[in-house]
Amino acid sequence: MNPIVLEFDNRVADHLAAERLYYRSTFWWKADKVVAGLLLACGVFLVSTAGVVWWTAIFFPLAIVEWFNLLSPRPLQVRYFFNRNPKFLETYHLAFSDEGIHFKTESLDSNVAWTYYTRVLENDTVVLLIYGTRMYTVIPTRAFSDSSQRAEFMALVRRHVSARGTVSA
Repeated sequence: MNPIVLEFDNRVADHLAAERLYYRSTFWWKADKVVAGLLLACGVFLVSTAGVVWWTAIFFPLAIVEWFNLLSPRPLQVRYFFNRNPKFLETYHLAFSDEGIHFKTESLDSNVAWTYYTRVLENDTVVLLIYGTRMYTVIPTRAFSDSSQRAEFMALVRRHVSARGTVSA
């Protein structure tokens, strides 16, 4: 099989999408939904017992903000670290084959074994090859020439990573 070759420049939007996808695969995404439900229940209870005053009504907007995870500093952190990391300024040249991944930039030329990765997550925007907690390789779907190349890529990834956990979101 010929290697699947991808070339792309990093964009902060891809890394923000990657962070959202990763977050949705964690326990904390579900916990935030439970907390939002509890805030809503507290608001309903307090309004029904004490009436509508500012300190009882505040639970409703807090529940909405918590549900959509709008208080998280993580998007700001992603932007901050992205803009200060020189590796994201370089064009990535990746070649994926059954033997592994050849990763090349202006400052890096490396071969990575498939065993390095433990999980894969994907959505319409990015594919994440995960190798640790909050540690992943971001592959934007815009890097694929067409849907058949992406399907071939995902089949290759699943052959090597699926036993340890492939998730689509």
